[in-house]
Amino acid sequence: MRIGLTGGIGAGKSTVSAYLAGKGAHVIDYDAISHAITAAGGAAIPRLREVFGDDAIAADGSMDRLWVASRVFGVSVSATAARNRLDGVLHPMVYAEARRQENAIVREAGRGAVIVHDIPLLAEIMDELPFSFHHIVVVEASRDVRIERMMANRGMTRDEAERRMASQADDGTRRSIADIVVTNDGDMQALRRRLDDVWRAVSHEAETSGQEA
Repeated sequence: MRIGLTGGIGAGKSTVSAYLAGKGAHVIDYDAISHAITAAGGAAIPRLREVFGDDAIAADGSMDRLWVASRVFGVSVSATAARNRLDGVLHPMVYAEARRQENAIVREAGRGAVIVHDIPLLAEIMDELPFSFHHIVVVEASRDVRIERMMANRGMTRDEAERRMASQADDGTRRSIADIVVTNDGDMQALRRRLDDVWRAVSHEAETSGQEA
């Protein structure tokens, strides 16, 4: 059972991902993969240096995230072009690692496993992904809540938060690819009830499908 999980920055997707993992889902975290390949000695570093130059690499040998972010987040033509170059380097490597992790999970847990692909920008990359999904879960929160979270938890200014949101798909686009929508505006009790319902449904479906296979 392959689940795509996404949500705009600050919506609380990571909270949902962790809760589902606690229920028994196997999570493939695309952000974690991206961080690993852009760490010092990571597979993407030589290519990033080639595409963006030495300025893109920090003193410790990892990708300089602040330098890169200052060039790829925004709605200008230059930012879009830089973001496309960055995606062209990272995405194929991330997808290959996600496939490797999924194959390992299936070998270990069997066909009845629920595998959650935690993908921040799923709506933006749907057409290029080498996967299809049984279900797509979108996590939503109001604009003000998301901005407040980014300022409080990520140390962003309001302008930085708004620019980061503007560089992503809007709520309508994310909703258009989803069959399950989860609201996360801060009521944790309501969020847990909703996720318990989602987990019961998908885990039962996965178990049934695994038995039939």
